[in-house]
Amino acid sequence: MRKFIETDIAIDLILSKIKKQGKEVIKLEDSFNRILASDIFTKIPIPNFRKSPFDGYCLKNEYSKGASYDNPKELKVSGTIKAGDDIKYLKLGTYKIMTGAEIPEFCDLVIKKEDTNCGDNNVLIYKEGIPDENIIKIGEDVGAGVKIVNKGTKIKPGIVAMLATIGIYQLEVFKLPKVGLITTGDEVIDLKIDLSPGKIYNSNKYALLGFINELGIKANDYGVANDNIEVLKGKIKLALEENDVIITTGGVSVGDYDYIQDVYNLLNIEKIFWSVKMKPGTPVMAGRLGDKIIISLPGSPAASLITYEVIAKPVIKFIMGYNEYLAKRYIGIMKDDFKKLSNITRFLRVYITIGNEGYEIHLSGKQNAGVLQSMLSCTALAKVLNPNEAIKIGDKLEFSFVNEAEN
Repeated sequence: MRKFIETDIAIDLILSKIKKQGKEVIKLEDSFNRILASDIFTKIPIPNFRKSPFDGYCLKNEYSKGASYDNPKELKVSGTIKAGDDIKYLKLGTYKIMTGAEIPEFCDLVIKKEDTNCGDNNVLIYKEGIPDENIIKIGEDVGAGVKIVNKGTKIKPGIVAMLATIGIYQLEVFKLPKVGLITTGDEVIDLKIDLSPGKIYNSNKYALLGFINELGIKANDYGVANDNIEVLKGKIKLALEENDVIITTGGVSVGDYDYIQDVYNLLNIEKIFWSVKMKPGTPVMAGRLGDKIIISLPGSPAASLITYEVIAKPVIKFIMGYNEYLAKRYIGIMKDDFKKLSNITRFLRVYITIGNEGYEIHLSGKQNAGVLQSMLSCTALAKVLNPNEAIKIGDKLEFSFVNEAEN
């Protein structure tokens, strides 16, 4: 088991022990926010016929020669073509055409209706056209056989629209992992219970359920395990049987009632690492039992949420099939001082604004491990690159957005 390691190494160690979920085929209408398990190629060109981008008149270029507002050309209208009409039997002529309608082969331009008198039987053309003017060509959007979406991409409405356009009604996605959540501690109580001396409400549970739900996963909640090794062992054993990933909070430090390490031993869970070089959130542990992963986060509220974001979330996204499972990193300029020193990497709760020089980083509140108020306006985590030096206004820091929209 590795101890006291960098966060990037911790993530890599977990990923070396796991694999992505299996695949399943689902309907297109059920695919929102799922992750593609195979590349998508176009079967047909888009569009697959020449069509008009707006209402107007389609005709041969030569019919409009010399037309102007002072000298309009009058043409007989042979008929009207609406979107969806079958045009293969149409004869040579000038046709009134609607937006999205197919253009006959014998027509090589479309005149906008604004450049006509909008006649029905006869029409005055006020503009000389040029060949291929105002025609959406076959394959102008995308050609046939072209890869349009990569495996590992999160499916958004725009992707669904394109897949529907090329006639895909079902597709292969990665299965959603089952995630179990266990919170620990004699002091932790449910929201329905009146507070009594020494007790706290279970904020970790609701926050983590929300974070996991943002990934499209409804976590299985196994409630609170009090500081009893047998109770904790039973809950973790059950969660391992029923889930792919288990998240626990609390009980992972070195106190007399911190039983997580003992339960790992009792259940023969392989310990991957214990403790990481980050504040808040140093006492993080991860383990594996067969193809199941367990990640044990600290119990302090802010530390729990930050270690989930930094370590657990990328792991879950990897298992889900994401191509980009690591948080994107940016550089911003500090707009607040932070004088507290540390001998390890520190993650600051911040919010981001845009200024003249780009991203600007502001502290969202107090940075203690047990303080939750700073999470209210927190939109990003800033990484202190030189933890032995105080942070000053104007310093540049690396940061990652919290819950940034995924690709």
